[in-house]
Amino acid sequence: MAQEKWLVDGPKTIDIERVRSLKVGLIGGQVDVVAHDEPGARVEVHSVDGRPLKITIDGDRLEIDHPQLGWDNFLDVFRSFHERDRADVSVAVPRDIALKLGVVNATALVSGVRSDASLSTVNGDLVVDGVEGDTTINSVNGEVSVRDHRGRVDAKTVNGDVTVSGELARFTADSVGADVYVDAAGIPDQLRVNTVSGSVAARLDAGVPAQYTINTVSGRIQLDDAEITGVRGRYQGRFGELERHWVDVKVNTVSGAIDVLHRADDAPAPASEPDAAAPSTSADAASATTDSADAGDTTSSVDPTAGSPA
Repeated sequence: MAQEKWLVDGPKTIDIERVRSLKVGLIGGQVDVVAHDEPGARVEVHSVDGRPLKITIDGDRLEIDHPQLGWDNFLDVFRSFHERDRADVSVAVPRDIALKLGVVNATALVSGVRSDASLSTVNGDLVVDGVEGDTTINSVNGEVSVRDHRGRVDAKTVNGDVTVSGELARFTADSVGADVYVDAAGIPDQLRVNTVSGSVAARLDAGVPAQYTINTVSGRIQLDDAEITGVRGRYQGRFGELERHWVDVKVNTVSGAIDVLHRADDAPAPASEPDAAAPSTSADAASATTDSADAGDTTSSVDPTAGSPA
C-alpha cells in the first residue's frame, strides 16, 4: 500500500481499513485512544489550533503528530514546541494495537488496549484505563493514573504522582518528589519503588504473603497496624509464609513515608478508581518489632499465625 498523508487544520474524520501500530505525538489539547473490536481505525480530529496535525498511514502503521518534532527522542520536544499548538483528537483502534504515545501539555486517555504500550508526558495528565499488557510510562510533572490494569507497569516520573490499580504482574516506579500509590489485586511477583521525597502507599489483598526490603534515611514505615521504629537504613521483614506465591516488596526512599497494608477480608478488590492513598487495614494486621543496629540493618520475621488474617 502506498503511503497516504494529511495535514489537518480543522475538524476531520479519517477511516483506515487496517492498522497494527499507532504513534501519537501531541503538544497541547486532548488525545483519547480507545480500543474497539474492529481491525481498522477511525481518527476524529475535533479541533486544531496553531500548526496543523500531520496524519500518516504507511502500510499498517498510523502516525498522528505535529510535523518536524523529534518524538523518537522525547526530550527533543523542549527545543521545538510552541504552546499555542493544540489539538483535540479521538482515535478508535484495534485492541491489539502496538502503541507509542507522547504528549507535552496535552492530557491523554488510553483505554481498552490489549498490547504493550509506551506512554510519555511532560506536563499533561495521563489516564490508562482497562489496559492489558506491559506498559512503560515516563512523566516529568504530569499525573499518571493507571486503572484496572492487567500486566506489568514500569513508571518513571520526576514530580508527577502515580496511582496504579489492578491485577499487576509486576510494578516498578522511580521518582524524585512524586507520591506513588499502588492498589494491587491478586499476587504480583514484585512491587519495587524508588523515590527521594515522595511517599509510597501500597495495598495488597487480604492474607497475601509478602517479603519486605525497605531502605530509608528518615521516612516513616507503617506495615499494616505496626509502625516500624528504630530503623537506620535497612529493614527486612515478612508477612505470612513465603511459599509458592508471595509478593516481593522493595522500597527505597530518603525522606518519603512508606505504608504497606493488607485489604480487610470484606473489602472489595480495587475498582476502576483506586483509593490507595487511604487504604483499609486488615482486622488482624501483621505485628513486627525492630531492634536498632549500629550497622543500620534491621530484620524482622512476622509470625504468620499471629499476623495473617484468619
